[in-house]
Formats: sequence, C-alpha cells, structure tokens
Amino acid sequence: MTNQTTGPVDNGGALADGLTDAEKLAALGTYIKTLKAIEDGLRTAVTADMKARRVEKVGAYLPGGEKIGAVAYRAGNKSATVTDTGAALRWALARRPEAVIQQVAPAFLKSLTDYAAKVGQPGEPGVDPETGEVLPFIEVRQGNPYVSITTTPEGMARMTALAHGFAGMLEAPTEDDKRLDETLARVRDAGVADLEGRIDVEARLGEVLEAAGIDREPGSTGPSYGAGPGEGR
Repeated sequence: MTNQTTGPVDNGGALADGLTDAEKLAALGTYIKTLKAIEDGLRTAVTADMKARRVEKVGAYLPGGEKIGAVAYRAGNKSATVTDTGAALRWALARRPEAVIQQVAPAFLKSLTDYAAKVGQPGEPGVDPETGEVLPFIEVRQGNPYVSITTTPEGMARMTALAHGFAGMLEAPTEDDKRLDETLARVRDAGVADLEGRIDVEARLGEVLEAAGIDREPGSTGPSYGAGPGEGR
C-alpha cells in the first residue's frame, strides 16, 4: 500500500503490536480478497458436485461434530432479457405506440453531468457546455470521503498462505498432528517447578519441535512463526 491515505483513521499511529490502523485495514482487505477467491472456487466445485449427485441439501459440520450450517443446491432463477432494443422499439411503434415515451438519451445526460462535475462546485447547478445556459435539473454533489486498498503480490501470497492455514484448521488432524500433541502434553505434564526441571522440560520441548520441523528463535521459549526471509517489517 502507499504511504498516503484519505479519510479519517482513528489511532493511526503505531500500536502495541506494531501495526497502524491503516496497515490492519490493508491486511484485512487483502485477506478478505484471498478468502473470496477461495470461496468462489469452492462454490463452483460444490455446485457442480451437488448437481451431478442430485443432492438438494447437505449439513456442514466441523470435525468435532459441531454443526456450522448447511449448503443447499439451487437450480437458478428463470428470467428473460431484451436482446435487441432497436427491434423492440420498431415493434412497439407499429403494434403498441402508446407504450413508446419520449426520453433524453442517457449518453447525452451523462455528458451533461460529467461536465457539471468537472467545472462546478458542490451545490451548484449544471450548465450547457456549448451555450453556458444554467440547467437547474442538474446539481453538483460531493460524495463521502473513503479509503481504497491497493494490494501487492507479496501481500496476496502471505494472506493466501494464512487463508489456506485457516482452511486446514477446519480439517481433521493428521496422525502426525495427534502424535505431536500427545508428546507435547506429556512434556507439559512433567510439571517440574524448579529451574533444573524447567530446563529439562525446555530441552525436551526443543527436541519435539525440532523433530516436527518447527524452528525456534534463539532464546525463545516457543516455536517461531515469524516472517520468512525478505518478509520482515
């Protein structure tokens, strides 16, 4: 994101966690964008699957048995649209002339409003760009301030990894995960209170984490989940 933003930002200075509100907004906006892409892909796949299996509704459950919702298949709404407005006008003039009304061409009205927004001030009427005549049926208005988010390839990649990690949390744990949890539980249950015991527990914990392929920063008491090379703030 750029260093400049517009619009009010509460507490835009550095926070305890090192992120400003603007940076949090950019992170969340990027994360939501990656989640939307994942959701769209899953929606397409599930729609095709339920259609192929002729399933109308399925319940959605977490591995622990908690029901989080349901997914229902819909065939889609039936609708009709005009594909040739010129042909429709000719038909109406010949068959239903009372249905034909006079209307200013939308493209011409847009040219008038675009010109008014370019040269006018909020609250002023529009003017004819050719004659300067005041057009009271047009009013220049000022929109509400807002901020926009620009993503970067690095940010999208980082948030995509987080999104896939979140999706993985919803899946049932693997056997390796279960074994690691059991080992960590045994280490925690050692429960020694003196310094020598804590050092021993720390050493055993380090062995477990090393076996699991999780690195720890020097002097850290837990696994390191910090940014990789080139990703530091």
